[in-house]
Amino acid sequence: MFKPRPVKARTPDERDSAESLAQTLPPLILAAEHLVNAFDMGVHGRRRVGTGEDFWQFKQYGPDDSTTSIDWRQSAKREHVYIRQKEQETAETVWIWRDDALTMAYGSAREGPSKLSRATVLSLALAMSLSKSGEKFGLLGQDEKASTGPASFNRLVDRVGTMQNPSLHSLTSANRLSNKSTVVLISDFLHELPDISDVIRHFVNLGCNGYLLHIADPAEVDLPFQGRTRFLSMAEEDSLTLGRVEAVREEYQTLFNTHRTAIMSLAENVSWDYAFHRTDEAASVAFAKLYETLNIRGAAK
Repeated sequence: MFKPRPVKARTPDERDSAESLAQTLPPLILAAEHLVNAFDMGVHGRRRVGTGEDFWQFKQYGPDDSTTSIDWRQSAKREHVYIRQKEQETAETVWIWRDDALTMAYGSAREGPSKLSRATVLSLALAMSLSKSGEKFGLLGQDEKASTGPASFNRLVDRVGTMQNPSLHSLTSANRLSNKSTVVLISDFLHELPDISDVIRHFVNLGCNGYLLHIADPAEVDLPFQGRTRFLSMAEEDSLTLGRVEAVREEYQTLFNTHRTAIMSLAENVSWDYAFHRTDEAASVAFAKLYETLNIRGAAK
């Protein structure tokens, strides 16, 4: 079984990491804006016929429609009989959690993104898109209520820059979410499966929908190293040296994929959505799945 090492609590010496992230936020915000602009295609997506309160459109009456939905005033103006359709109510709030555990800082490519920077871009892009569409959002584990608009997005940016997000395990204390909320968890999920399961079950019991975005570095997936290799732990002050790393590659990949499949199964068992994303893929690949699954409509007109 794939057994990730537990991550230790942060120390005061790690303030440098928070400052480093704060310095990189402006380009990450710009990257998030580019993502949002690519998918901001006008009002659509979540707007669909349903049982909401707001008028959506007129539709010609059909044999499967109820006569109580006929709009007689509109029908009198036209040749055919029309019904008044209402817009489907959507999840009132999207709550975002971006894991900032020590393992998220890993990036195997010198010029490539770390898991944390990719997760940050996707979190910011999601919040920005929700803000433009006029939908409420918030960060899990924070005291602020979910809201929308530029001011709310700026508060989220400030929170992201402090690197003070709650740990995975502490998410089970979040209990002020409505049963129409959607929870988006972005992480490398290098956590014990029971801990991941506990968090999912907690939000399911609150009546929330969910989306797991599983981020991994390509080196974590492929283990591409050759010969004698020393692995340094990011969570503990120890290391592991292998004489021929290629000799354990197949076994390692089996364990990694088993862990990944188990996480996906946890999501599927409660009808949550799951997506796996490698950081050597374009960020737009992961955001497209988020955008389409959450059915975000374009910027409000």
